[in-house]
Amino acid sequence: MKKYRTIGAVLNSPLANVVAPSKINTTDRVLRSTKLEDSIYTDLRADDGSLDQVEQTAAEKLASFPALSRDVFQSFYSLLPRHNDENTLSVAARKFNAPILERITQSEDFPTLKAICEGRELPAYEAASEFITQTAGELDGLLSDLGGENNALNTLEKLEKGEEQAQRDLAGLLERMQRCKERDPQLEQSVVEAANRADSKQRQVEAVGKMIDAKAAKNKDDLTASVAQAVSAAVEKAEEVQNIIGAWSDEPGKLEKNKVNTGLLDLVRKSDVLKDISKYLGRFREIFAQGKRNGYAYGRGEKYSLELGCNLSRALTSELAMLASSKTVLLFLQKYQRKQIKQYQRREPIYKGMGDIICCLDESISTAGDPAAWGKAVALTLLEIAAGSGRGFALIHFASSGEFKTDLFRPGEYTMGDKLSAAETFLNGGTDFQTPMEEAMRLMKEEGFENADIVFITDGECELPQEYLDELKQEQTAHRFKVTGILLDKDEPNMDFSLKAFCQDIYRTSQLLGDDIVRELVSKRV
Repeated sequence: MKKYRTIGAVLNSPLANVVAPSKINTTDRVLRSTKLEDSIYTDLRADDGSLDQVEQTAAEKLASFPALSRDVFQSFYSLLPRHNDENTLSVAARKFNAPILERITQSEDFPTLKAICEGRELPAYEAASEFITQTAGELDGLLSDLGGENNALNTLEKLEKGEEQAQRDLAGLLERMQRCKERDPQLEQSVVEAANRADSKQRQVEAVGKMIDAKAAKNKDDLTASVAQAVSAAVEKAEEVQNIIGAWSDEPGKLEKNKVNTGLLDLVRKSDVLKDISKYLGRFREIFAQGKRNGYAYGRGEKYSLELGCNLSRALTSELAMLASSKTVLLFLQKYQRKQIKQYQRREPIYKGMGDIICCLDESISTAGDPAAWGKAVALTLLEIAAGSGRGFALIHFASSGEFKTDLFRPGEYTMGDKLSAAETFLNGGTDFQTPMEEAMRLMKEEGFENADIVFITDGECELPQEYLDELKQEQTAHRFKVTGILLDKDEPNMDFSLKAFCQDIYRTSQLLGDDIVRELVSKRV
């Protein structure tokens, strides 16, 4: 039914004050980005045909889907995401993209995702790509959850455009009528008809909008669950990128797109073994780096005198006290520039464990899987420690009696390929301790590892003959080496073992967390 029948009814209604809506260029982008961020994203998207295909297929159902890809990356990467004005958003962006982005930030895994991706382009892009791929696969269900079945979003967008045009037509006719000095019945009739069209469009927009909102409210739990699942997958992808670069790159802190990083990702992703090792190795390298920083920052020497300098970590408290008052800050800065701050002088000790390192790694069938990955990560961390101070490193893979493989890593004489090859080696046999210890002795006598530090990693038991133990003790006395044993007994905390016979230090995963064991290894070798 027509609401308005006379010009008087129109002039006494809110439509009498209608103004022509200003033309606004709408956008599908919910979030704003800088030119630098756009440039970074463009570079990341180069040659990513798989994501192009995902977006093209999804855009046939939802025109704003490609913009969602860009916004998801922005949400993960940007330090302070900024939103576009809601009035500038298209219907699809307002009713679909914006609710998706809102639920991303509300998901339980988002803080973890943000911690990995914020300001780090490669994890952010990989995570966004994973989220978008997951979302595209569930697009029909998401559209239904947000009230988009039967092209409701497209219908609403057409109705809103029709409403704007009807308001523009009505505003124009009312302006013409005001300029007329005499009544014009035909013009008045046109105003009444235009008012009815504007009112009809407005009611249609409200009805369809309420239908969409009601459907979205009804299905909010399903929508939240779908988004949370996609965010969880994005976290796994971001962690994978972080782990791989952190584990294998010479610059683990550089999480940007370059040939080295993309090459590592492609290479490691082809190997489940390398991916499993990456989960531990990246974190262990961080522990090693932290140990090195602490060693340099604080030293381990004793205070024995005073000296003048500009080392704030050794400055006397009385000197630092000058920073507490504005009257003495300038004096402190002057003394700092002239290197005249009183500071402690330290006598540095000779560090333990500064010889070469030999790691004997049990690769019996019982270590397959997670224990093997953890052991390889520990071994590669020891390699990193050795490399950091110009020491040699040997990795002895051992299993059954007589079954072993030795990888030698002399300073400056090995490549990334050598490390990866050693990491992927797995003998998959029984357990024999005598074979690796005999090989370690050979390395000391024939390969220049005279002052080696031995780390022995195993998950099993092996009784060594007493005659051999006596011989081994004589070798230890002669060569003055120490053996550190690590028993992988997390699942069998009460098991007996035979490392006591020849190991001076023993760590058990049933008693210490894996990270704590690595910290102990690092602290005694850095």
